[in-house]
Amino acid sequence: MRPKKVVAGELRADLIISSYNKMGCDAINIGAYDLSLGVDYLLKKEKSANFPFLSGNILDKHDKYIFTPSIIKSVNGIKVGILGLCDDKLKLKKIPGHDKFKIVNPMEKAEEITAHLKKEGVDYVVLLTNLKISSCRRLAQHGIPIDLIVGISKKSRISLPILVKETYIAHVERGGKRVGRLDVSFLDTTGVESLPLATRMKGKTVGEKLFLLNHFFPLLKTIPDHPEIGSMVEAVENELSRLQKANVEAELSVLQQVSATSSIAMGELANKQENSYVFAKACAQCHPGHYQRWLKTPHARAYHSLVEHEKHFDEDCVRCHTVGYREKGGFFDVSQAGHYANVQCESCHGPGRLHVAAKGQLKTVKEPSGVKICLDCHIEERSPEFNRETYFHNVCGCVDCKD
Repeated sequence: MRPKKVVAGELRADLIISSYNKMGCDAINIGAYDLSLGVDYLLKKEKSANFPFLSGNILDKHDKYIFTPSIIKSVNGIKVGILGLCDDKLKLKKIPGHDKFKIVNPMEKAEEITAHLKKEGVDYVVLLTNLKISSCRRLAQHGIPIDLIVGISKKSRISLPILVKETYIAHVERGGKRVGRLDVSFLDTTGVESLPLATRMKGKTVGEKLFLLNHFFPLLKTIPDHPEIGSMVEAVENELSRLQKANVEAELSVLQQVSATSSIAMGELANKQENSYVFAKACAQCHPGHYQRWLKTPHARAYHSLVEHEKHFDEDCVRCHTVGYREKGGFFDVSQAGHYANVQCESCHGPGRLHVAAKGQLKTVKEPSGVKICLDCHIEERSPEFNRETYFHNVCGCVDCKD
């Protein structure tokens, strides 16, 4: 991981822990993203958290638990056991210090830990995990006495909770754009008949005494920020923006020095490229219909949304909201997007200088292969509402591209 990515990761980690402390979080499960800075880093960060980091299947080389495998919380006289499990299919070699730990079979650890919790007299068992939905189903089908599994799903925005045997499986959304809430009702002798009809239609009974109803709440801009957490988030975003701007200025300075040494200025270097970007207005000369259609799409205003949210110094955002960033014939300084702003024709077709010079007789650099090219930017974390039919045919503006 690049140094600047590490700094950004550390800032975000501190923000998350501080926010969860304010919220009164009970526990978190260690998943793939949490491990990106290594186990040693997590153990150090856990000291600043008012809650435990859980994992029942991340072990050291001596088969000892690195993190707390489970905890027991008592709520109104009800004892709830909470355990954490990590997906054992992670590519460990990409994780710093990967030689210091291992991730063992979650199924075996689930049986072992739940048996221990039951011996401790818990009434209900809750599993927090980043296991895929298929693995969550297998856990439930195996008959392990877990009452609730809270997992993640790429389709969580539309997925309904499911009941497998007597295990209720719900999801939280990747990317943090929605908050999940699970309403738990303890049934009396009358069963579900004691609940309102509207509630009965939406939820599910688990076993004989539990009725569970799941909700997703989108985090809309209209929802006011928490007075303390909102200011914490703003401070971190401002610091990230400052660091990103400083990094870009430093990198640009190096590039300019290299160019000066070789007696070629940055602007001259771009002009000497065999091919470079000519931008959407040049394309409009021969494709006026496509251009007018593009002007009406969100792609034509993509960069404005970054400025509006003060993300125009964020390299990860700039890459998808401009054309030619860090590409041959493109631009390197995120503060100088200029004509490169927005998702333009050349974002999909490649630089078009030679194509225009040849009056269309020379093909563009890229031949878009339908909706696949959209997936360079419209991945789950960045674009959770992406729909291939709606986006490809109604948003991109290039109606002649074939899927």
